[in-house]
Amino acid sequence: MTAARPTTGILVRLKQETRPEHEAIETALGLIQSTLTHAAYRRTLERFYGFYRPLEVKLQATLGLTGHRFDLTERLKTPFLDADLHALGVEFPNLLPVCASLPVLTHEVNCFGCLYVLEGSTLGGQLISRHVRQAIGVTPETGGRFFHGYGDRTAQMWQHFRAAVTAFVVSPADQDAAVAAAKDTFQKLHRSTAAQGDSP
Repeated sequence: MTAARPTTGILVRLKQETRPEHEAIETALGLIQSTLTHAAYRRTLERFYGFYRPLEVKLQATLGLTGHRFDLTERLKTPFLDADLHALGVEFPNLLPVCASLPVLTHEVNCFGCLYVLEGSTLGGQLISRHVRQAIGVTPETGGRFFHGYGDRTAQMWQHFRAAVTAFVVSPADQDAAVAAAKDTFQKLHRSTAAQGDSP
């Protein structure tokens, strides 16, 4: 009798199979460069706003506000971006252009793949938050709330998400769909928010 073929967990697959897309957007954003300016930082936040605002509406419509062992309402980032842009002098963020090319979120599994990107970014956001404070003097209270994320609760929130996605995305087909959605999210986020890219 042959041993059962070992299966790869969804979190391992997501990390391994999206690595190229993850590295590409980190390099392109340029947020931890010593030459970062207030103007470049604000432009980047405007692009993030243009992506997150319509995307989070889609996530809420497909996944719902709560469920699957975590509360989506406390994970929405658009309010943080809105507050940051106001602090940085953007009087009407809601008038900024929004991205029309969004990830396909027709099923809850797609949402979990997309959220892997959004929730995972809160980990790297801690490094960006510290650099932005040092490089251009922007604190969470003066325009850096988005990258500050969940602050001291970041690790805890990430663990809660890990538990939810592991419990929900189990079958090989669902895993494939979640990975595809994560790759799609990274690619479209890159095109919409990279410092050298076009506006949404």
